[in-house]
Amino acid sequence: MEIQGYARDGSNLVINLADGRVVVLEGYYSATGAPVSRLFISADGYLNEVTVSEGGDGPVYAQYGPTEQWAKWSPDEELIFLGGNEITAPAEDDEVSMLGAALLGGGGLLGLGGVGAAGVAAAVVAGGGDSGGGGRGRIEPTVNEDGTITIGGDQENPKITITGDAEPGSDVDVTIGDKTVTTEADEDGKWQVDFEGETFPEDGEHEVVVVVKEPDGTETTLEGPVVVIDTTPPEVVIEDGVVSTDDIVNAEDYEDGIEISGSGEPGAEISVVVEGVTETTVIGEDGQWQVVFDPADIPGGEREVEVVITATDGFGNSTVVTDVVAIDTVPHPIVINSGEVGGDGVVNLVEEAAGVAITGTSTPGATVTVTVEGVSREVVVGEDGTWTAEFDPGTLPGGQYEAEVTATTVDAAGNASSTSGTFRVDTEVRDFGMTGTPGGADGVINAVEQGDGFTMSGTVEPGSTVRLSFGDAVVDAVVAADGRWTATFTGAQIAAGTYTGDIVAVATDAAGNVSELRQAVSVDTEANDLSITTDTVGGDGTVNLVEAGGQVAITGSATPGATVTVSFAGVTQDVVANASGTWVANVAGSALAAGTYDAPVTAISVDAAGNRADVSGTVHVDTEVRDFGMTGTPGGADGVINAAEQGDGFTMSGTVEPGSTVRLSFGDAVVDAVVAADGRWTATFTGAQIAAGTFTGDIVAVATDAAGNVSELRQAVSVDTEAGLLTLNAGAIGGDGVINGAEADAGVLVTGTADAGATVVVSLDGVEHTVQADATGRWQSRYESAEITRGTHVPEVNARTVDAAGNPTEVEATVRVDTQVDNLSLSDLNLAIGADGRDVINNDVATGGFSVTGTIEPGSRVFVTIDGVQHEAQVAADGNWVANFGPNEIAPGERDVALRVDVTDPAGNIAFLTDTVRVDTLVNELSQDGPVTPDNIINISEAAAGVTLTGQVEPGSSAEVRLFGRTYQAVVDANGNWSVTLPNGDIPRQDGQAAMVVSATDGAGNTHEITGSLTLDMVAPETPGIVGYFRQGDGYRNATVETSADDVSIHQVDTGGNVRELALGEQANQFTGETDYFFLDGAGRLSPVSDGSQLVVTSTDAGGNTASTYVVLDETSTSVVNIANPNLSAFDIETIDLRFGDQAQLSLTEAQVLALSGNSDTVLVQGGADDRVTLSGAEAAGSTVIDGQTYDIYTLGTEARIVVDEDIQVVT
Repeated sequence: MEIQGYARDGSNLVINLADGRVVVLEGYYSATGAPVSRLFISADGYLNEVTVSEGGDGPVYAQYGPTEQWAKWSPDEELIFLGGNEITAPAEDDEVSMLGAALLGGGGLLGLGGVGAAGVAAAVVAGGGDSGGGGRGRIEPTVNEDGTITIGGDQENPKITITGDAEPGSDVDVTIGDKTVTTEADEDGKWQVDFEGETFPEDGEHEVVVVVKEPDGTETTLEGPVVVIDTTPPEVVIEDGVVSTDDIVNAEDYEDGIEISGSGEPGAEISVVVEGVTETTVIGEDGQWQVVFDPADIPGGEREVEVVITATDGFGNSTVVTDVVAIDTVPHPIVINSGEVGGDGVVNLVEEAAGVAITGTSTPGATVTVTVEGVSREVVVGEDGTWTAEFDPGTLPGGQYEAEVTATTVDAAGNASSTSGTFRVDTEVRDFGMTGTPGGADGVINAVEQGDGFTMSGTVEPGSTVRLSFGDAVVDAVVAADGRWTATFTGAQIAAGTYTGDIVAVATDAAGNVSELRQAVSVDTEANDLSITTDTVGGDGTVNLVEAGGQVAITGSATPGATVTVSFAGVTQDVVANASGTWVANVAGSALAAGTYDAPVTAISVDAAGNRADVSGTVHVDTEVRDFGMTGTPGGADGVINAAEQGDGFTMSGTVEPGSTVRLSFGDAVVDAVVAADGRWTATFTGAQIAAGTFTGDIVAVATDAAGNVSELRQAVSVDTEAGLLTLNAGAIGGDGVINGAEADAGVLVTGTADAGATVVVSLDGVEHTVQADATGRWQSRYESAEITRGTHVPEVNARTVDAAGNPTEVEATVRVDTQVDNLSLSDLNLAIGADGRDVINNDVATGGFSVTGTIEPGSRVFVTIDGVQHEAQVAADGNWVANFGPNEIAPGERDVALRVDVTDPAGNIAFLTDTVRVDTLVNELSQDGPVTPDNIINISEAAAGVTLTGQVEPGSSAEVRLFGRTYQAVVDANGNWSVTLPNGDIPRQDGQAAMVVSATDGAGNTHEITGSLTLDMVAPETPGIVGYFRQGDGYRNATVETSADDVSIHQVDTGGNVRELALGEQANQFTGETDYFFLDGAGRLSPVSDGSQLVVTSTDAGGNTASTYVVLDETSTSVVNIANPNLSAFDIETIDLRFGDQAQLSLTEAQVLALSGNSDTVLVQGGADDRVTLSGAEAAGSTVIDGQTYDIYTLGTEARIVVDEDIQVVT
């Protein structure tokens, strides 16, 4: 039986049962109206205390809660439980009695199966109360489910159940999407429809519409809950780390962890299982995911293992993909046969010269890199597992040392292996040397020394042999144990003659290396050859004057290297014959007497052996030109050649030694004389060979005799073929050789000099004037303005005159006429470019200074004026000019200012240009809108949805926001409205103020910034503390919660998992610190929630953050707690309260714990000894005490944390 309600009747408490019977507890209330006893309800082994509210006669409220003193079972054996339907007699002597459980009916803790009172009597009044029979009113059509129903997951046969009330016999049509199911209300006015199979709606969000047609024809349309359906499994793709993507995990990869990655539906949970090891992650917003397996969990080796990837979306739909992970962490084996190099582990010189082979073993087909002395060879291992690397001759440096060889290989998976070894290199004969002095100090064996023979000695590596050879003779040396050796050649073994030969010593060491030493030895047992050559002295056997002025070379031949003593012209000197046997003795020509005669010469040579040879001869000497003379009268009696005489030319004549030649020169002209057999000669210069002008020059005659002697004669001659003086001062015209506009207007003078009194004809630009030089030789002519052509051109100016001899003279020049300014231009201003494309002086330009540039005629002066500020420009040689304006010379503001360029060119002409320039040094507007959120506080849910900051800035500007240590670029529209969206992940989980800077750059490039802050409330409130509840009839009338400053809301979770928010009536008790929340209907009347429901009690703080407690009540059909209900995703559940349930069974996974709340990865579970919590794979992590109660702590996976009441049974 079930309890319908409670009422007060004077001092009695009346309990109305659902079957119409009434239980009266007499004396329950004192005279003041306060309960004087404690009331307990028991069912199915659970004991709850009932607290009844105070008040006058009539209905009263009751609140249910677990007993604190005795937990769920009382240890007091005087509490008697009866199994029958009778009611116990009144207790005596303050004993405690219980009403029979079967009498009150129900099941579970909230079924309230029994009532007991301590210290009072009880009686049954049959047929009492308001519940006992009588008529009833019309049943108003209702839909029990409200809120949102979410259907998803891998359900094989998904079903949606909608229930409600209506008049018995009413037709009920329920429509979800495009599906409609019809039913009829039963005799109790209850109806239910199930959407499944062919009537199950398609994926999407649908409103439930219920149409009730009562038997009397009354039709009512009701709006039910919203149904959200998603049964489509998520997409998942493996992109890296498996065989299908051509990836192999080698040893290096394995050491860093086995990585598997891919793409899929953002937000879906990924579970990857390899050999029973599971790694999980969530697909990121970019659609990518990755997991890494610890090498300690997955053994290495050479193998392939299956990988199973499961993707589960927010609705519980899942997709499973399988693949294979290839693991290869075993490298190739590798061995070097270093002891077999060179056949015996030693490489000598001959073996190295033939090339060196190094062998070893490894995996057939592997590529091996073999390196010796910095040289590498790649070889492929043969099918028999052996390899050979050939190294060219010269690879190994010579010497005696241990050579290191390394071999490396990398297998197909990228695993590398390496080994090394050494072998001996011996390619030289050590300490091999040879000494000896055959031939004595001079190293030449003469006839005497030949008879004595000679001895050689030296050192060599012990154990070696030494053999010497000289010519055809061979001698084996005697080698001592310490390596010293000697060898002797007899005189008979030395061939006579003059020659040079090598003593060759060859040593062979124990390793078979051969070394050779050589020493050259000269043999000379013959007298020197000697001769003298006189017919080539002076080149032709004659020494002339020129040759006598230098060195006279006497030559001959002798045995190469022989010393020759030469005597000539009273001078004796020693010379040495060169390698070809030639000797040269140079005698100063000054030792020869002048004249023509034969001089004697002798040569003597004694060789190293003391053999003597001598020869003699004569040398012809001729050092003078005889009988040389010259006569002639060029220029006539005065010796001056004038213009007329120049045309006739002139002739010179004389005598010389017969057989000689004579050459004459005058200026640049050269004439060879005609010499007769008797030595007389003549030479003529034509007029063309006489240079014009006024000068004095020499006629030079040079005679050369047959011996090559030269003699010179000179005669001075004057020439004057030029007219008188004439100059033109073209550079003084206009003062500087340039006639500008002003000078052209005033007229100019042309001046110069000439012979005093000379007549000068002057021409300027084709206009001729005739003037006469004054007594000082100066002349001038004035050209008036009308005679000067305007513009820019270069006219000719010249002057001409004729001297007394009639010779004409003319001077030509040019003068520049420049009466205008040319090539004046203003370049693009080197300023900022505004948004409108105009040049602008912004704040950076104005405060940093700037330049104005242009072009002008080179040599001009340029002055630039902007806004009244003037600077002279620097003008380059090519006419480019620049004017520099310093920082802050242009006043700030926004305006158009005048620009003027004034120019004076090199000729003195002036011109100017004007323009306007925009000055904009200010950012007109920069602001931030507020509030950011309705209450100007950012909470957790607002952050999750993304927070957008907005404001205004001067149109055409750019803006950025610096916040949370980051910089965000704003989006600015054409009207200057800016916005920045802050990602959830950037907003810190904290309360308080976050400093913010907003900066802008306008179209002119000016910058400005403002500061502010954001208020954050990113810390969730404490979860509500559940004290108890009040049961009424077949449901629950109210819940009692610890009073707090946060707002409290309560949602009902019905048996189908649907969630709806309950309307609440709130009554706070300031003495207990608790608040009763009564469940109301739309009219504000009490409306108990039905059995089988669970509650979600939520606290909401001032910032809008929430934290919820999931309260498990008695289940009508199962004790399993469905925490996987997708409709719970709308809450931040941080506490699961099992204390009011009956033998609750709760299972949690890491993913479920993480999904319960966006505030925390920890969930608190409250309950008792009859409850069981399954945490597969969890690990114990200590304990904690909360409000005096001990809780055990468990970790699940890598992130989840569960805090469980120590009384609860925990299965891991």
